[in-house]
Amino acid sequence: MPHVYPFRNVRSAALALLSALVGLMLAADLAAANKSSTPTKPAVAPAAPSLSAEIDRLLAAERLAPLGAPADDAEFLRRVTLDLHGIIPTSDQAEAFFSDTAPDKRTKLVDELLQSPRFARHMATMYDVMWSERRPDKVIKASEWYDYLYQSLAEGKPYDKLVREILAADDVNPTLRPASKFFHDRDCEPNQLTRDVGRMFFGMDMQCNQCHDHPVVDDYAIGDYYGLYALLSRTHLHTDKKTKAKLIAEKAEGEASFKSVFTGEAADKVPPRLPRGPALTEPAVAKGEEYIVKPDKGEKPVPKHSRRALLAKAATDGTSDLFARNAANRLWAHVFGHGLVHPVDFIHPDNPPTHPAVLDLLTREFHAGGYDIRKLLRALVLTRTYQTTYLLPDAKALPRGQAAKRLAAWEAELQSLTTALKSAEAKVTAADAAKKPEAMTEVRRVRTLVRARERQIDEAKQVVAFEKLAAADPTAAARAWGLLIVRWTEQGEVPLLKPLGPEAFAASMLQATGFVSISEGKALASLKKTVPKELIKVDAAERPRMESMWVDRQTFDPLKTNYARFIELYGEATGGDFSATLNQALFFGNGGVVDGWLTPKYDNLAARLIAEKDPQRAADEMYLAIFTRKPSDVERADVAGFLQGREKDKPEAVKEMLWALLSSNEFRFNH
Repeated sequence: MPHVYPFRNVRSAALALLSALVGLMLAADLAAANKSSTPTKPAVAPAAPSLSAEIDRLLAAERLAPLGAPADDAEFLRRVTLDLHGIIPTSDQAEAFFSDTAPDKRTKLVDELLQSPRFARHMATMYDVMWSERRPDKVIKASEWYDYLYQSLAEGKPYDKLVREILAADDVNPTLRPASKFFHDRDCEPNQLTRDVGRMFFGMDMQCNQCHDHPVVDDYAIGDYYGLYALLSRTHLHTDKKTKAKLIAEKAEGEASFKSVFTGEAADKVPPRLPRGPALTEPAVAKGEEYIVKPDKGEKPVPKHSRRALLAKAATDGTSDLFARNAANRLWAHVFGHGLVHPVDFIHPDNPPTHPAVLDLLTREFHAGGYDIRKLLRALVLTRTYQTTYLLPDAKALPRGQAAKRLAAWEAELQSLTTALKSAEAKVTAADAAKKPEAMTEVRRVRTLVRARERQIDEAKQVVAFEKLAAADPTAAARAWGLLIVRWTEQGEVPLLKPLGPEAFAASMLQATGFVSISEGKALASLKKTVPKELIKVDAAERPRMESMWVDRQTFDPLKTNYARFIELYGEATGGDFSATLNQALFFGNGGVVDGWLTPKYDNLAARLIAEKDPQRAADEMYLAIFTRKPSDVERADVAGFLQGREKDKPEAVKEMLWALLSSNEFRFNH
């Protein structure tokens, strides 16, 4: 495709031009929000700041990075739609949003996105990847598990209830059987379950603790591992004697014990407990009466007291700070691309949050708000921090001298925190730490603050060093500034370019090329023609929501067959850094899947562009559909020049243009 490269050069120029497209609407909104007004009734207390505003306030109180310009409408629309729906918006949606002059249009957009079944679809994918990690099916089909997650999120099931159902999953109950996939995929092997429950639901990767205290993380002890292991070790697979089906079963007996291979530390009958938590109270059961159904004659045993049920309750009843903290940190990572604690499964004092007060706030609010996923995500995407342009801040915008002032204050505070840490440590004996893990709570809290402040002091020193270099050595200063940008990106203060996950990449390709709209049109036409049998007896009040979900399923289920190749090629890039492989490049450049989407069919994008006589309107339609923005004058001219004289092979010319834009970094990344 010899004509692709000029388009790529123009695209790069267009990215630079984005810096001029400042989000004036958002700037006006923020100015209005910060503007004080004279109260008419002094006795009435002012409204409490929103969670979004409080997050921004806490971040601003300690940030050293210059605040970037607000994202313009195009950047915000694309970013938030990808983060909440896992797909780019259509050109019609972009046009409607750009033409809307309402001052609260961004808030309204976010609320609409959160109530759409596409939000449930995207979050079901996120949690599926997080908890199943693309494991192959064993007993429960992936489609059943996905439908369970989708339905749960669509109906607004709180996060704690969702996890409780998964941890206590009953594969005999038809309604909750899909939730048992988490256990079945791991063959109910207790060590595998202990490792995965620890890291996925408590943010602690304790794999090393199966044999000894963690060699790197002082806070991860072998006792933490076996306290959790004690809650899972009685769970096993049972084969039904009639159907030969594999079922999750549990014994009423069996204790955990360990001996460290390094220190010789040992313990028998380790009491069940959550990581960092106290021993859990278990009911007394008379000897000989331990079972509701005894494990006789091949029957599936059912104990009167289930330790797995105890785990599910204890984890989600609000007493475990780690449970809410891990969930909130992962939702932050979903939105910003990097956890406040990162890696997200290494929560411990020596790996403190970049902003401890923010994570404390999110943890409290997530718990107090009933573990409402929508509510927390809404607050995150409506922050000024989230709505910052991805373009890197200019060094000239750095507040000179601010870092030096904060450095002195932070160093003084560190001395106080260090003294407080020594005092807290002195109050906890070795026996307390081993037998009463909760006794370490204050030590962990203060140590986390110490480590966080040490990191901020290091950041301040880095900024001060840059300011000195800026006056003496511009070349060295440029390198130093680059390191600061990397640091601020990891801290969420400069927006991170996030590679689209494979499902989002495939869905966005289908959206851009017009096939999602075509599929949705078929679903809507079918709904208008006849009422689906599953909607006939739906209550009138529930009818709109159920119809919306039905259309969503009919739209995307036929398209999901296209995802497999994307998952195979791009699945490894879902949660980490991205770099294209040879197979990815070959698939995109020569694969029949992508080529088919660029061939004119029905009323897809290629067909519309071929039919359009005006190259200016063709450029607008193409850039809106693919990039969610209008093209620059240079890009419009480039489109016109590229099409000039190619009337006879216009379909090929259009295909080349589409391929060039869809293969660009601007499309491949969420920014």
